[in-house]
Amino acid sequence: MNLSGRLIDAFLALEETRRFAVAAQRCHVSPSAFSQMIGRLEEQVGARLFDRDTRNVALTPEGEAFSLGAHRIASEIRSTVGELRNLAQRSQGRVTVAAPPSLAADWLPRRMALFRQRHPGIALRVADVVSDRCLELVRRGEADFGLNALPGNAAEFDAQLLFDERWYVICAADDPLAKKRSAQLRDLRHRPFIHTLRSGSVWQQLQPLLARSEVQDTGMEVNQLGTLGGLVANGFGISIVPEFALQLCAREGVASVLLAARNATRPIYLVRRRQRSLSVAAEGLWELLLGEGKRPAGRRG
Repeated sequence: MNLSGRLIDAFLALEETRRFAVAAQRCHVSPSAFSQMIGRLEEQVGARLFDRDTRNVALTPEGEAFSLGAHRIASEIRSTVGELRNLAQRSQGRVTVAAPPSLAADWLPRRMALFRQRHPGIALRVADVVSDRCLELVRRGEADFGLNALPGNAAEFDAQLLFDERWYVICAADDPLAKKRSAQLRDLRHRPFIHTLRSGSVWQQLQPLLARSEVQDTGMEVNQLGTLGGLVANGFGISIVPEFALQLCAREGVASVLLAARNATRPIYLVRRRQRSLSVAAEGLWELLLGEGKRPAGRRG
């Protein structure tokens, strides 16, 4: 059986008007074509749905039974079409973005707030996770897209550069480094250094810089930036963190100094699954973030 929406519309039009000519006009077909549509519908359901003569059209008992289902189907179609229109117009929907805690703490919420002002009916969710987990959420479709320091495998992901993030040295407030406007790699030579988790993107991206700086490994390795700030404030050593991670390390007794060195930045990407379409809502947020990321660095806060 292949009951098309047009046949159901024809049934409902005739049920309401009880006149073939008027119902045919409503369905934008000729009376003869409309009569054939009703005949085809009755043939497909295997029952006569209307009693008709030259003056009257009335539902048969089978037609009355069919009417209940036809109205339900028509209502569901109208509801579905309405939902799709709302999605297309960004008046409703859901978007999940995966991002590292440093960006999920401030940069991303500011832009999401701007998006919410424009599209208040769209539900927004942030998954604040480390880089590898970010890519995994995007790969599995649990996040629509992610902000990440690693672009991922080009065969799986489409990555677009959002901006380059600067590195900062953090040290105790009474450290001589704290008085400098910027720090050179030579200023870090033989200084006790506290590492972030060695499996994380920060540690991986810092390796070329650390190799050139000849820092002294303290043997300390932390996962949380708040812990890193506490150790630095209490004189256990110095460290290097990305620009947007500074707020997570900030506390009394911690100072930050821009690292002025060649290639002393780390890229931040917008990452999505390759060859997979985003929803209209997710595409809208993607475009907003991409536009915001390409603004001048001094205006990214």
